[in-house]
Amino acid sequence: MPPYTVTTSMDMDIPKAEWGDLSTELHNILPYGDSLAQEASNMLSNIVHHFGLCLKSEDWAPGAIYWAKQLSEYLDLKYTLPKETRIAFAKVFWELTMAPGMDATMVEVWAHYCRRLLKKKDLLERDDLTLPWRPAYDLLDRILFPKNRQRALLSESKRMAKVVRLIETAQRFFSQESADEILEEFLPKMTTSNLPELLKAQTYLCTFLPTDIETGKDPREWMPTIFRIWSMAVRSSEVDRNFLSLIGRVAEDNVGVKDMFTQDQVRTVFTAGLSSLNLPVGKGQRTNAVDSEGGTSHKAVGRNDMRMTSFVMFIVNTINPVTENAAPKTSTLAHLRDLIQAIESFFHPSNSGPWSHALALFLQSFAYDFLQRMKREQEVDCTTPMELRLTPEINDKFVDIIKGVAFLSMFSKDQRAVAQTHMALRYLAWISPKLILPGVLERAYPSLESLTETHRTTSVISALGSLAVPLLNPQHYPQGGKHLAPLLHLTVPGVDLNDPVKTWYTLMFVSSMIATVPVRDLTTTGSAGFQWGGMDEDIMDSDTMVDIEMEDANRKASTADFEEWVFKFLRRAIVMFENYPDVGQGTKNTVESSVTGTVSYCFEVLFSQLSRQLYDRTTKLVIELVESTPLINASKAMSAFVSCWASADREHAMAKLFPILDRQIRAELEHGASSVPSLAYSNLQRDSSLHYYQELLNQLVLRCNIVGHRAEISSLFKLMLDKCQDRRGYKLAAKLMLSSLQSLLFTHVLDIRSHDTSQWEDQEFMSESHKHWGALGEPGCDDLKWHIPSNEEIDFAIELIETFHVSSMERARELMTSTVLEGKQLSIEFCKSITTIKSFVTGMVTLVDDDGDSPISSASLGEDTASIQPLNRINVGYCLTDRSDPRTQRIREIRAATGNLLHDLMAYFHTKREDDVENIKVLVKTARVFLSNHGVDGTVFDNNKRGYEFLKRAITLPGKKKEYPRLLRCRRAAFQHFLRCKVNSFGRAKTELHDALIMDLVDLSLSQYTDVRKKSQQALLRAIRCYQGAKNLVLPTLLKALESSNKDYERMKGALFLLSAKTLALPCLRDWRYAPEYVLRLCTAHHADKPSVQTLVRKCFLEYIMNMTNMSFKVLINSDFASSIQNFEVTHGLRMDPDTLIRATSKAKGRRLDNVKAYDNLVDTLTSLVQNEALHWRYQTMAMSFLELYMRPEIPASLELTQFETKSLLSEMPMVRKIALSSLSIMMVNMKIRTFGQGDAYSLIIRKATNPLKHVVTLPETIPDDFTWEYLKASVAEINYDHPELGLLDDSIATGWLVWPKSFKAYLPRTDSFVMPDIDLDSRPAYDHLEKFFGESSFWEKQIEFMAQEPVRGERHDAFNSEHARFFKSIFGLWEDKFLGVVSPAITALCAKSEDKNAQRTASELIGGLIRGSKHWKKGSLDSMWSWLTPLLKKTFQQCTPDSLVYWERFVKYCCLFRDPRRVLPLITLIFNTPLDRDSTAAFSESKNLFFTRAVLVSLSWRVSLLTPVLREECLRHITHPYKQVREILGHVINELFQLAPHPSYKSVKELLSDQARLLDQPSSMVEDLDEKSAHQVQILKQNLASWKESHRPSIQGASDYSNSSKTVLAWVFQALSGWRVQATYGVILPLVPDLFLMQDVPDDQDLQQLATLSLLQLARFAYPADMVPKVVDILCKTLKESDSWHVRNNVLPVVQIFFYTNLFSMDVQMMVRVMDAVSSMLLDTQIEVRQLAATTLSGIVRCSQRDATQALFKHFKRLLQDTPLPARKKRDRTTGKPKENDPEGYSDALIKRHAGVLGLSSLVEAFPYDVPEWMPEVLVFLSGYFSDPPPISTTVKKVFGDFKRTHQDTWHEDSKRFSQEELEVLSDMLISPSYYA
Repeated sequence: MPPYTVTTSMDMDIPKAEWGDLSTELHNILPYGDSLAQEASNMLSNIVHHFGLCLKSEDWAPGAIYWAKQLSEYLDLKYTLPKETRIAFAKVFWELTMAPGMDATMVEVWAHYCRRLLKKKDLLERDDLTLPWRPAYDLLDRILFPKNRQRALLSESKRMAKVVRLIETAQRFFSQESADEILEEFLPKMTTSNLPELLKAQTYLCTFLPTDIETGKDPREWMPTIFRIWSMAVRSSEVDRNFLSLIGRVAEDNVGVKDMFTQDQVRTVFTAGLSSLNLPVGKGQRTNAVDSEGGTSHKAVGRNDMRMTSFVMFIVNTINPVTENAAPKTSTLAHLRDLIQAIESFFHPSNSGPWSHALALFLQSFAYDFLQRMKREQEVDCTTPMELRLTPEINDKFVDIIKGVAFLSMFSKDQRAVAQTHMALRYLAWISPKLILPGVLERAYPSLESLTETHRTTSVISALGSLAVPLLNPQHYPQGGKHLAPLLHLTVPGVDLNDPVKTWYTLMFVSSMIATVPVRDLTTTGSAGFQWGGMDEDIMDSDTMVDIEMEDANRKASTADFEEWVFKFLRRAIVMFENYPDVGQGTKNTVESSVTGTVSYCFEVLFSQLSRQLYDRTTKLVIELVESTPLINASKAMSAFVSCWASADREHAMAKLFPILDRQIRAELEHGASSVPSLAYSNLQRDSSLHYYQELLNQLVLRCNIVGHRAEISSLFKLMLDKCQDRRGYKLAAKLMLSSLQSLLFTHVLDIRSHDTSQWEDQEFMSESHKHWGALGEPGCDDLKWHIPSNEEIDFAIELIETFHVSSMERARELMTSTVLEGKQLSIEFCKSITTIKSFVTGMVTLVDDDGDSPISSASLGEDTASIQPLNRINVGYCLTDRSDPRTQRIREIRAATGNLLHDLMAYFHTKREDDVENIKVLVKTARVFLSNHGVDGTVFDNNKRGYEFLKRAITLPGKKKEYPRLLRCRRAAFQHFLRCKVNSFGRAKTELHDALIMDLVDLSLSQYTDVRKKSQQALLRAIRCYQGAKNLVLPTLLKALESSNKDYERMKGALFLLSAKTLALPCLRDWRYAPEYVLRLCTAHHADKPSVQTLVRKCFLEYIMNMTNMSFKVLINSDFASSIQNFEVTHGLRMDPDTLIRATSKAKGRRLDNVKAYDNLVDTLTSLVQNEALHWRYQTMAMSFLELYMRPEIPASLELTQFETKSLLSEMPMVRKIALSSLSIMMVNMKIRTFGQGDAYSLIIRKATNPLKHVVTLPETIPDDFTWEYLKASVAEINYDHPELGLLDDSIATGWLVWPKSFKAYLPRTDSFVMPDIDLDSRPAYDHLEKFFGESSFWEKQIEFMAQEPVRGERHDAFNSEHARFFKSIFGLWEDKFLGVVSPAITALCAKSEDKNAQRTASELIGGLIRGSKHWKKGSLDSMWSWLTPLLKKTFQQCTPDSLVYWERFVKYCCLFRDPRRVLPLITLIFNTPLDRDSTAAFSESKNLFFTRAVLVSLSWRVSLLTPVLREECLRHITHPYKQVREILGHVINELFQLAPHPSYKSVKELLSDQARLLDQPSSMVEDLDEKSAHQVQILKQNLASWKESHRPSIQGASDYSNSSKTVLAWVFQALSGWRVQATYGVILPLVPDLFLMQDVPDDQDLQQLATLSLLQLARFAYPADMVPKVVDILCKTLKESDSWHVRNNVLPVVQIFFYTNLFSMDVQMMVRVMDAVSSMLLDTQIEVRQLAATTLSGIVRCSQRDATQALFKHFKRLLQDTPLPARKKRDRTTGKPKENDPEGYSDALIKRHAGVLGLSSLVEAFPYDVPEWMPEVLVFLSGYFSDPPPISTTVKKVFGDFKRTHQDTWHEDSKRFSQEELEVLSDMLISPSYYA
């Protein structure tokens, strides 16, 4: 049969030859590969034509979706897609993704398919395609950021992730101008005033901006601006993530461009990268509250990759030989070395924690990305200039930097970290084997040989397994092969059932090692093999030239040990089998079963690799094993073992083993085994041996060539069928038939050896096989040996089917009519017959490709036939394809007869034996196989796929060129064959027989018996995925089962479970033929009061809600879309038959009209339903939720629904009220959209309409210098209504902050004469009803009463409810001040209840809604509203209580956010004009207005900056306020006042980019400078603090001005350092740093000390630009050296340590030395606490960076000790026995100096807690000489040695080698605790 024939009714004018040969090398190695070129051509022609027809007829679903899926399947089959076709499809998919009105679910599908076509860079060049970026931005903005009153559906946001991935892939196809357009669009939207807005604009920018220099815009033009903005928003991991992602992409896309980044930019990235690792350095809180302020909505726009992956991408792609040679100390590799050095201690196993896995991932990403780049640059078509490519020297340097921490992480306590590290080691071994493999082997041998290293054994075995190929490949690492035999011997003990994890790793290690190594003795003399004598030899070789001939000889010699190892390993495995626990003790998923699976894989590889001689020797072992006592507990493992052995030589194994098993099975049956009839699985001892031998025989037959044993097999099977009476016995007998048929009829790969058969049988080649260990090859070049069924095998299979299957079918028919047998006996007979039938149905699936000549089902596709065609089968090597062959005809008859029998049996059992659960379950499994298995079973396919993917992950390397070991190439070919078989199971045409069987499964899926239901549901869901139109057949029955007349609750449960499954839930969600009925059935399921039914109903409802999308019934086709469709037609020369096109178009149009009609009917029905008083309230809310979801602007709300919602708004049920309120809000928004849209389809579909007051303000090309000043001045001035066009209102706070856009949107103030459009006519009835309803005072009274109730616990938080406020906003927005007269008395009454917090909450929500809703009121209405509201609010604020403050503060934010200040100017004036009173005794009344002030400042930010100078002076004047409550909020307000002052306000994006490009890395006023006035105010503050400090009195006398002002300053400083803004932080904080240390030194005020400490820790962790770091270093060093207070000096040191680590990459060597000198000088401090902390700090600094300085420091401290003798202390007085009072002169100074020297040396030792550098033994021995010095010297020495022992005990066996014998003796005296008895 020709696959994929095209229907004749459609004119197809594409000659097939035009496509050329679309098959690939992979298809050539398939056994039926010859026919696939024509198949691909036909398949693609069919897809192109039908997809084109769907585009022309606007049949998006199901038509276009279906054929797009076929295209995806075509690509899955690895066929080639011509370039022009790929481009045409990609353009159409892009337009389909962006088309307004397209359902979000379909958008996700189109985006996925489009990305798949664009993803591979080598298939499409940048110039092949141009895609517009703006439609994608419009789509994301529309879906992800709708107005607050327009519900953002969760499912839609989720589905946009695929669109974001598509945009990232499609960036390279954006036009040349796109980069400029994107920068123009998003840079003006950036502002540090509002973090969510900044993150939103930044995420858009980073997602859309093309980064390749070839896109027409050099990234160096805009990167300085990006880095400047980055430096303006700190402490946010989200900002870092986005910019790191962008910069990482720039580095990757421009790897071939020299000097892409400046030195300072590289340092900035490294600083952010170090921060991204999130390591716990220093004390204090590490959580970052900044990100919580940024919200989460922006995350949907970008990809939430870990920051470190982008950091890794940057590092790897900025390494190049040019900079490495030109500036080795400042190159990327130098920075990387510093980075690894700084974080090295966190990799050590003893220092494991939550960071271990992240650091291991970091390593793995490094190694992978570097190898990927290395491979890419080795390709012929690489465009990177030669001088910028990686060199071997660079590769070695990179690996040398990484390898130390990789070796540490290899033994981590976190198993996830271990796995990632092993992957990293594998990649590193491919980069530089001589640096990695000796190190791994050096750690491996001791761990495998000694008993003291058991905790490392598993890790070592796993690591070696992952390194198998690079270790063994002689071209890659010649020294590796000789280690194979010793390692194999050493790992044999790893096979141990007591440690299943180690066993698993050992088996995987053996299979990895052996997979590329033929196991044969290549020595002629049988020498002793290679003996390992340490790693010195390998390490020496790595530094010199390797003797290839000697290594070959060593490798060859080592093969002499293979034979001994093979039998040692096999016997070890057999001992493990003997120790398997009792069968009855475990379940399927036991540890043993997982080990058995690995055994199967390992031994399949091992036996296939054995030489003929070794294999023959194993035969004797296997036969002895089979003939010995049965290993009953390990029957599964033994059968797997025998199967693997047999697969290596099919004829030999069958000849040797079959007679033995045949004899043993017959003997067992003769002795009465399996003679007791049973329906359950029994574990009788006498039957177990029979079952054991049956298991072995099944696996033997499955793997062997059985044609030569036809008679014996038939005879044995007949005997077993007759004699086996127990369930397991006859099931295993039937399984023998299944194994026989699979062995005869299935196509599969026969050999998985490491070499092709021709090479394997070539003696000369195999004698040199050691030279080909670890060999890799490209897929498609193999000569694979397949099992292809021969005619003899097919005839034998048909004979078995005729003999046993047909007779079993006849027996089953007899049993249905039997009157002789009954009860259990009848069940057992049925079970035997059905089990046999099941085996034959499973085994014969590859004989023919269909199920006989049953008529095609009339209910197959219904109305979808115009766009969906049943697919013909693709070639998968079916045995019988010639329909004229009598054998084909007979098998098709048998298939049909089998199907009819299954139908009759299911009907029989369903009606007459429904309680026979066991038989029904077997019958259902048989029906599942019959319906869904057409070449490969789903489970088999999934297992094969998992195995293949696991192997692929373990072996494959990055890079375009695919090179695999032959084992993986064989698995890949087998997987492709299985995939083709699976494809054949789908898209099948449904016959009447299939209909009958599917409906039988439906009936059983609704059975009373749970077990029957479960099995039937699984079978049904699998079956309906295989047949087109099956869902249409099944759904009506399932929906009918939910009818209220159905009282059978078990049946309902079955239906609900099926409908909640994804396969059937999706059509119920999106197909309007079923959605209405499904929704109505859910909403009327209240009659079933069984809890389990209700739970399922709830689940289905929630699934529906979670996956619901804002579907539209019309997709708009713009000009770009139309041209891409036209291009598709022209490219493929499509000419449609006009009649066909008309039919298809009318069909698609008719479907859309039917959908609208179904929608209308559903809304009407639901509206009637919710008004039914008999409906339970829970179901009423469910129906109301559906109605709310179905509201859309295209369709006006009905009067009936509006009346119901208004009635529900006053319901007694809180949930009903909540849904009604939300629904009415949406209804009013839709009315507004319809009114403004004036019937425009686009506006209605995108749910946005333009307000007539909205204008686009286009700015002049040259903006005046005072433009920003005038803009700010206008922002806080009264609106001039005489000239409204001069006072346009801009509700954004971002406009003009960073840079002025070319244009922005603003609103005209509405004058009294301006008339808004009349309400939409279709919405008028609902509008009039709402007007009447809201105009009644009774509504407001009732509504306020409900809202002012005490919140129910768990229902909502006790907070300002923005949902309520938005509802009121909608009312006052639509009807303006019409209801003000009705509502104002109620509001006044609410405000008067100052002590009732619930009344205050409701008042705040009402007034908030009123103010927001007054946005477009006339001037007169606004004036009257504010004249009434201002005194009311003033009084309310004055009477506000602590309980209600939070509501009113939130109210102020709600009113001001995203509003032009002029809209709320009376409110701002009211708040700003309330003065502070220092002498007031009411702390709360003073603080609450500051809360309101802060709310205004946070919301409106720089727009009100001209109103703040007076306010700032006022606040600074009250800085010494006596009340804590006031001081805290005052500090916050002062911070906000300082932060909102700076605004760069560049005149254009072009000016911004050029200015920053000019400044480059120089300091910028945008970041660091305070304005003159602010700087003066800070100076005055410093002077005041100094004067207050002088007059400071002890706290016992009451709080002083110094204490009060300091606490206010600290609140300000802490707030500034906790935020993300820096412009008014650096300029304020740095002058105050010395004062902060002084505040820490106020001993009698603990609050002040604590606040100062917290602020200083924040100061240390804050990010500083590189040019500011020297200033901070100056301040810290100066404070250390000049401070008189030891407390201050002591407090500076922890700050220095954290600051040093955080800003490591911003400091040059001079700065580091300066810090080190300052810290070292503190070792001589007179106060011991300072000295000890200085030592700890110095240790951290040395560890982080200055390791080169250790020798100099050692000499310095050694000299200090040697040059400072300790004067002898005076002896005791002879008469009194007491010591003399005074120490000798200079004693204390000498003691301090000696202690400083010891502390200095101890800091050097502690800087390397897990390492022993060359100089350390000398230091330790030197320190031991001071053990007897007086305290504190002796105490320090003891501590050093104690810490050294603790941190080095795990690795002491290695570390001890660094010490000489004399040094070890000294050390042992110090490390052994002194004994009391010594």
